[in-house]
Amino acid sequence: MNPSVDTGIVTRRDCLKSLFVSASAIGFGAPFLGFSDESDVLTRAGLKLAVQQYTFNRQLRSGELKIEDYPRTVVEGTGMKALEYYNGHMMDRAKDRKLFRGLKKTCDDLGAVNTMMLLKSNNALDSKKAEIRKAAVEEYKPWLEAMKVLGGFCVRVDVRSSGDYEEQLKHAADGLNQLCDVAEKMGLQIVVENHGGWSSNGEWVAKLMKKVGRDSCGTLPDFQNFKDYDPYKGVEEMMPWAKIVCAKAIEFNEAGNEVRVDYGRMFRIVKKAGFKGYVGIEFEGHDVDPVKGILITKALIERSVAAA
Repeated sequence: MNPSVDTGIVTRRDCLKSLFVSASAIGFGAPFLGFSDESDVLTRAGLKLAVQQYTFNRQLRSGELKIEDYPRTVVEGTGMKALEYYNGHMMDRAKDRKLFRGLKKTCDDLGAVNTMMLLKSNNALDSKKAEIRKAAVEEYKPWLEAMKVLGGFCVRVDVRSSGDYEEQLKHAADGLNQLCDVAEKMGLQIVVENHGGWSSNGEWVAKLMKKVGRDSCGTLPDFQNFKDYDPYKGVEEMMPWAKIVCAKAIEFNEAGNEVRVDYGRMFRIVKKAGFKGYVGIEFEGHDVDPVKGILITKALIERSVAAA
């Protein structure tokens, strides 16, 4: 991204100035800021941080930010060098190899890596109808190929159709097994997020993982997608199969803590599960610049991991 162009997204330098002032004003001080690429506390815990593209949802949909500029915006704005994607911002470009090769080159030039992509689809992988499940697998194939070009290791798919608890377990397992057959040949993994329907029930997801029973199929526990289900119970139930963890943040209080979920409690669950790997930051606050929100979330994660 050309730094001389005003995209409406603040740079890391701007964030450092702004956050230092605001953090000092509410008593955070230097320990709150934590601007290193990967802090010692995370390294010791075996954790790495990534940024989810959906953090820039408003900017990408409005055209303020182009998908091609997403990697540079993250790396130069936050110092973080692991990126997650969301196909909802580029649904008409599934087979655009030039786009994905360009993103990969940009990341290589920046010393960054791509980890995973959230996928949406028009066909439900857990549909009651076998032909729709098969169509979903076909619809996902180009995105698996895109993820392969990007150099990532997994994609997230939805299994959130309505229906009977037990019947949906069967349909979801069938769809996931079909997709895993494809993904395994490409060296990729499939993850299920708590993302609506039965998938927002941690017990159901755990049963689904046992039913599928494949190393190439795992979970993406999201701290804030459980709706009426206990989020701490849900994350704990999903952690044995976690390939990545999603640290979603929406709103902070003056102490720099997320108001909807106790990050300290969540990271105690993550630590107890023995998880090692990527924690994706997905910031969705509407009144805070996304780069600033990422940095505040990162600082909260570091404090939470240190105290876990």
